[in-house]
Amino acid sequence: MRNAVKLLGTGLLLVTLTACGASSTGAGAPSAPPVGSTGPETPTTAPTVPGTVTPTFDPPPPGTVGRPTQGIAPGDDVIAESQVDARGLPEGYPRTLTRSLDGKQVILGAEEGGCRRVSARLGDQTAAQVVVLITVTTAAKGQMCPDYIRDISIPLTLAAPLGTRTVVLRRG
Repeated sequence: MRNAVKLLGTGLLLVTLTACGASSTGAGAPSAPPVGSTGPETPTTAPTVPGTVTPTFDPPPPGTVGRPTQGIAPGDDVIAESQVDARGLPEGYPRTLTRSLDGKQVILGAEEGGCRRVSARLGDQTAAQVVVLITVTTAAKGQMCPDYIRDISIPLTLAAPLGTRTVVLRRG
């Protein structure tokens, strides 16, 4: 949802800048060629509007693969819902888990921001289950907090690969 809002805002900004640049008739504005001129139909370079920045997109070097900026990174694997027991968590606690390819790390994905902080640590690790203790702290009632949200990843290194063990999420 946040990405859609950012994309929409960026699009509106570009439309506004384009409209402002197209309607300006002052100095520095491109002028139309006179009627009947033999000049080129389309400019060879895009006209520039003073004060704007033209985005550039450099392709990645050959033979490299980029990592996505959001979502599940290549090499990480989502842990199936059937392998996660989150019945002990209150509403609003993070429940998104991935694991590294070797299975030795469980990564908790969460959102924090303002005065909300999320932390996690490993509890008991047995042959049947791994316990992850999650703590969410918030501001005292009436305290002013900045208005932002950011995605965080909390890696937890296991004693042995996760395999088919159940991950139990608890408040802690």
